[in-house]
Amino acid sequence: MMIVDAARNDHAPVPTPIVAGILPQDGMLSRAYRPNGTDDWVIVGTCAGTGAVRTRSGRGQQMLRGDLMLIRPGILHDYGFHDENEAWRNIWVHFRPRPHWLDWLSWPPLDEGVALLSTGEDFGPIEEELHRMVEVSRGPGRLRMEAAMNALERVLILADDFNPTHGTYGMDDRIHRALVIIGERLADRLDIPGLSRTVGLSRSQFTALFTRQVGLSPQAYIEKERLIRASHLLRSANWSIAEVAAASGFSSPFYFSSRFSREFNLSPSAYRREQMALAAGSADSNLTVVKKASS
Repeated sequence: MMIVDAARNDHAPVPTPIVAGILPQDGMLSRAYRPNGTDDWVIVGTCAGTGAVRTRSGRGQQMLRGDLMLIRPGILHDYGFHDENEAWRNIWVHFRPRPHWLDWLSWPPLDEGVALLSTGEDFGPIEEELHRMVEVSRGPGRLRMEAAMNALERVLILADDFNPTHGTYGMDDRIHRALVIIGERLADRLDIPGLSRTVGLSRSQFTALFTRQVGLSPQAYIEKERLIRASHLLRSANWSIAEVAAASGFSSPFYFSSRFSREFNLSPSAYRREQMALAAGSADSNLTVVKKASS
């Protein structure tokens, strides 16, 4: 394996929530080499051609269309073109993950701190979201960083279906259908007997199979997803606690507040204040991006 056109860069990208781009482009590096890595996470998706990555232990791996490479903070960056005579088109992103993403980023390891996920012929929808992520991150909108992070979140959700160590890869079709129904009707009344009948299982069969494949009972999973939705609404919507509770599927705002406090160790109101303070601090940060150092 040969990685060519090396350009050394020992410096981490500037501390923004997300920086993204497309290679190759004029003036951009064709190879990233950072011995100490960066302080953020990196994903590189191969759109065409062949790339290559070399890990700290010396292991090399080609990257083909549909391959997504993930590098954790503080891990060597050594990746680029596989062959100087062949174009390697990729979309890259440096990012600081939202807290609830961390579990989603448990991809099949290639080596310490480096993971590779292959989506093959089903890369199209993920590629579209990657392009959207780059486009909105460079736009004029005041919330362009949030929009780019939202696009990246959709990438991670789509990619999870291809993760053999997590997600719905290899999952029973009936449980996958139940997860889709739960996601679509999270604000509605969901009862386990009704879900069981919808997917063609008895309640006991459904509960046992769901728990074995998802790692949580159906009721526990539904509540966890509702609380995650509520946390998103508290950060982004100017709604009362009662409105957030109802939109997240809780009929009682008092019960919602109790369960939310137990999950996040903060009341909904305190959580909202904390997130607003964090957002205000982020908005005051220097968002200058050095184009060539951010590949």
